[in-house]
Amino acid sequence: MILLTLLSLFALPRLQTQYSLKQFLPKDNPLLKEDEKSRQAFQLSEVQPFVITAQVAETNDWFDKSRIDALARLTDLLAHFPGVKNTLSLATVQGAINSDQGLSVGPLLKSLPTDKWKSESLSNPLISPTLISKDGKTASIIVNIQLLNNHDLKDLRQNLEVTAQASMPFAKIQIGGTPAVQTDVGALLQSEIRNFVVLGVIACFIVLGLIFANWSPLIISFIVIVCANILVLAIMALAGFPFSILSSTIPILTTVDVVSLCIHTLLRYAEEKKAAPLKSHEEIVRITIRAIIKPNLIASTTTMIGFLSLLTTNVPLIRDYGVTAALSITVGWVVTTALLLPLMLFLRGAKAREWAWSKARWGLYLFRRSGVWTLAILFVSLGLALKGQSLSWSARLFDDLPGNHQVRLSTETIDKKLGGMIPVDIEIEGQQDAWNEPRLIENLDTLLTDIRQTPGVGSVVGLPDLVAAANINHLRLPASRGSTAEIFFLYSLSSESPLKNFLNANSSRTRISVRTQDLPGNELHSLVENLRSKTEKMFPTMSVKVTGMGSTIHHLNNDLSHELIFGFWQSMLAIVVVLMFVFKSLRWALVACIPNLVPPAALLGFLAVSETPIKPSVAIIFSIALGLAFNNTVYLLERLRAIQKNTKSRVLDIEKTLWLEGNPCLISSLTLLAGFSVFMASYFAMNRIFGFYMLLSMLAGLVGDLILLPTMLKSCPWLLSPVKWKKEKIMATTGALILAFSIFAYHHSAKAQPTAGPSSARKPAQTTTAIPSAFTVEQIGKEMNSRITTKDEEFTVHMKIIEADGSSKDREMRIWRISPGKKDHSLMVRMQKPADLKGTALLATLKGDKEDKWVYLPSTKQTRRLTGENSKGGILGSELSAEDFDFNRDQSAATTIKKEFETNGRKYIILESDVTSTSANYSKVQSYVAASEFLPVKAECYDKQGKLLKVIEFSNYKKLAGNKWRAENIKIRNVQNKRGTDITLSDIKLNQGLKASKFTPKSLADD
Repeated sequence: MILLTLLSLFALPRLQTQYSLKQFLPKDNPLLKEDEKSRQAFQLSEVQPFVITAQVAETNDWFDKSRIDALARLTDLLAHFPGVKNTLSLATVQGAINSDQGLSVGPLLKSLPTDKWKSESLSNPLISPTLISKDGKTASIIVNIQLLNNHDLKDLRQNLEVTAQASMPFAKIQIGGTPAVQTDVGALLQSEIRNFVVLGVIACFIVLGLIFANWSPLIISFIVIVCANILVLAIMALAGFPFSILSSTIPILTTVDVVSLCIHTLLRYAEEKKAAPLKSHEEIVRITIRAIIKPNLIASTTTMIGFLSLLTTNVPLIRDYGVTAALSITVGWVVTTALLLPLMLFLRGAKAREWAWSKARWGLYLFRRSGVWTLAILFVSLGLALKGQSLSWSARLFDDLPGNHQVRLSTETIDKKLGGMIPVDIEIEGQQDAWNEPRLIENLDTLLTDIRQTPGVGSVVGLPDLVAAANINHLRLPASRGSTAEIFFLYSLSSESPLKNFLNANSSRTRISVRTQDLPGNELHSLVENLRSKTEKMFPTMSVKVTGMGSTIHHLNNDLSHELIFGFWQSMLAIVVVLMFVFKSLRWALVACIPNLVPPAALLGFLAVSETPIKPSVAIIFSIALGLAFNNTVYLLERLRAIQKNTKSRVLDIEKTLWLEGNPCLISSLTLLAGFSVFMASYFAMNRIFGFYMLLSMLAGLVGDLILLPTMLKSCPWLLSPVKWKKEKIMATTGALILAFSIFAYHHSAKAQPTAGPSSARKPAQTTTAIPSAFTVEQIGKEMNSRITTKDEEFTVHMKIIEADGSSKDREMRIWRISPGKKDHSLMVRMQKPADLKGTALLATLKGDKEDKWVYLPSTKQTRRLTGENSKGGILGSELSAEDFDFNRDQSAATTIKKEFETNGRKYIILESDVTSTSANYSKVQSYVAASEFLPVKAECYDKQGKLLKVIEFSNYKKLAGNKWRAENIKIRNVQNKRGTDITLSDIKLNQGLKASKFTPKSLADD
């Protein structure tokens, strides 16, 4: 066993800690599925962001050019960190601004004069209070991240903090957001586990020192504790079970369980030694082991069943905790059983102090008025159970975080100054293109104003805020459908258009983003229902749905808590079945359950009286407490049955049973109390509450087992032996049944309350055979240019933009292009469909190094110049990046031939271009080129972290005049956000002599 323990040490470094708000959420819940659909429809990140808060001195604010520049530099720097998707701050927030210089699509502050930064920012719901507090002194950087493991998440959090502090020494930096909570709490869990182990062992050894007068029991217990804990932790590591805020209790559970088994065994040794002083040490050890092995097994089994009842929940975290806790009890029993015999034989016999092995004389006081004790406990328990009908469901999400810890402070800063921590999304759905209607947008604007004035709401952003920010016609809201469509078109030109988060593909659904303060669960539920009611009243003919953490997490946690609180009935049923076989009597098994109704009744009553907010971490105590409470019941009834068997008497000798077994049970319970008392020193309020109510449940278990059970059997011996009915019997039975019925009845009344990715891309090969290189990069480039390059061209494009949820929108446009010189290019796009956008036109020109863009808006018949930075996003909201066709793009990227292969009689060449320094979006591009035609058939684009970002496929090549080729179909799939774009080219005309006069701002107004 010791050798196995030493080998297990090598597995311990694989143990991880894990914490997440979603850990207590059930799997495959309909509410969570609705949340997932909403995230896909509005392209919301599945992973919560880091939030960096930066507070300047009281005498300053953020509306200073040097500070904004520093914020912009930091925001851009953090965007390139490994694991980061993108970043957003006051300095980089995108939008469309109408000014005398033209329409600016890009960072808002770059389009505004410095003296207007403060007034425009603080009055803009897109910016304040989310990105800048209302007093202008606290700014935030939203760092959207990829799905990372715990180690990478921790490293990223440290890098963000160090970089932010170095970049902005003039501000007080804090790191907040759900990932920060996860990493910081994970680190605290590691420290807490070490403290638990040390304090738990010390507490148990203090109890052992008070019980035994020599060192051998302490040495035996120490060896068993160490071996059992190391083996349990090694099994957790090898099985992939991380330490969560629940499983941090595993070392304590293992320790107190092992110590309890050791105490019962060693005290039994002292009893047997006193009864037979002439027998040898070895004989006494063997007699002790034979006598105690069955009660130890039954006690461990009942405890294990309490934890295994957690497997019925649909929450992976709780199921894993049930498995690991049951595993720790099982391993503890195996290790204790395997080690006690050799250790007890090898070391000197245990010598108990006089008070420990003496008879339980205190039982005499109980038996004098056994009926009174029985009825008093039953009716007090009944009263507590009835009081438990008014439990408090007012838990907050972040009240478990350690007080005055950095993550708690940053969370409170976000909650109070930066718009709140709890997201609530309101979706309103109508017919296709419904939200192009100005009247609906105006009604929605009225609703947003109303919601902002609702107590508990921190910030609100909706479609009218984005429309008002554009202000292209010097009106806050558009007056016609055409104006609305033009504003949406302008946002599609932005690199990271915020419109996609508030309007779905076909303009049938819009989203209101609400963030609330961390309110108590019942208050947040009322607030959500109030928001739902306001929305339904404003839009009675449309479908309204509320999603987001604020609408789901408390509801799911409350349902789970109901299930856990009354899940002890399942545990009790399983224990009854086990005890029925152990005692070979259903009656004995049922009687064993009566005293164990006291702990859940006491828990219900005290939770209600103290108004402790119910959370799953509290509710889980009920199943755990039941399993532990049965320990003393098993030892008492097993000793009672053994006495009855040895004396062959039909009379229950309950006095002798308590006389012999009372003190070992009391001492064992004191050990459990000492072990669980260490939770009162926890960093986390959750664990302190857990520890307090575990102590309460064990004290209640002591009352049930050592007072109620013996006095009940003394007053009502007919419970286990056949006698005639008596008045006393009826009273006691009625009390027990009422107690059970009350808890059971409350239980029932409470209950009344298509993706695309690398594998899906069409590859030109199934099985390939490499062939020797026959080309150079220069030859391939020259051949491709001869087949593709033209001086001018004209064609119609049908574009289908496919969202992650499967919805789509169609656009049709006519495109003209002319390239009279190497750095002289012009491109004109005129929209044809949808009808609301018909006539809208875009012109982009490049002359030398100067690039200009204009847009024509038919609603006002005005041509406006476009300014700002917008070259990084998708064209018109598609997955076809503007960078792919940017005239200014540097062509000096290093390109190599990666591979040449042949399949199905056709040869292909793979070119790899390193574009890290020349591309805003990509690190490299792999192009598949057909060797016979020198035409690209596929391109794989990799992001800055080297992960595949999107796949572009070209098909249905058509040969045109002058030996020029065009792919009529282009298929683009983003493998990371699951969006796609299908492009079809038609009516293609090449080299027809287009004039430069067609590509002027004035010509945009010509049909």
